[in-house]
Amino acid sequence: MGPFKWGKGIDTSSYAKTQFKIFSPFSYEKTYYIPVPGQEYLRARSVEGIWQGLKVINGSCDYSLLERKPKKRRGKPEGHAFGNQLLDYVSARKEIYVPAYTYHVIHNALPKCSKQLEELAEEGTVYFCDVENNPNIENTKSPLAHSAVLVNILNAIFESPIPPFNKTQFQYLQEQVESAVEYREKLDDNLKQYFDEVITFAYLFSLSELEQTFALRFIKEADIQGDRLLRYLPTDATREPYENCFKR
Repeated sequence: MGPFKWGKGIDTSSYAKTQFKIFSPFSYEKTYYIPVPGQEYLRARSVEGIWQGLKVINGSCDYSLLERKPKKRRGKPEGHAFGNQLLDYVSARKEIYVPAYTYHVIHNALPKCSKQLEELAEEGTVYFCDVENNPNIENTKSPLAHSAVLVNILNAIFESPIPPFNKTQFQYLQEQVESAVEYREKLDDNLKQYFDEVITFAYLFSLSELEQTFALRFIKEADIQGDRLLRYLPTDATREPYENCFKR
């Protein structure tokens, strides 16, 4: 399962007094470039800005929240915009919130906190919490605890052959891809889902062409199906592995 659990422990809310508040979906920086799920050509400065901005209220979204500091929107949501689709609450959590939050964890938060997390994990189980008490993504009676999502992401990658916790040195990228595919097969269904979010969203829509290439090769090797490839725009450097994904 991994060394991380959800429960009373490290506060990852925006109210936290430690550096771990960076794990909050309200974490905002002008240097953040979080892809907007369903419209990945758009980038946002916070996860919460995406979540609030894509709410359809009175027939419209508020895309200005992708750039501004996040805030709650008033009014009853009709759903969340996902490209040209209107998603219900649970689907929006799965298709919008989790991918966007995963990207934030991988690219914005972990580069600043991974060493501290490793040190804590060496001492024993590490618990995370925030202001919400609902760890169940299917439960719509109360807001989802982002710390529960964080725990799944961390447990999915902690012993994986990818950064930031990996200690294995690979000579070739393909060797690392094959190791990641082999690792994925050993995960339970829940952690496999979160590991896939890391690769097929956080890596695929990364600003790094190397990470994009890794994701494309991984998708090909693991035979992962889905429509994210259809929304991915290849560069000259990634066109070959991208086209290979469609060859059977």
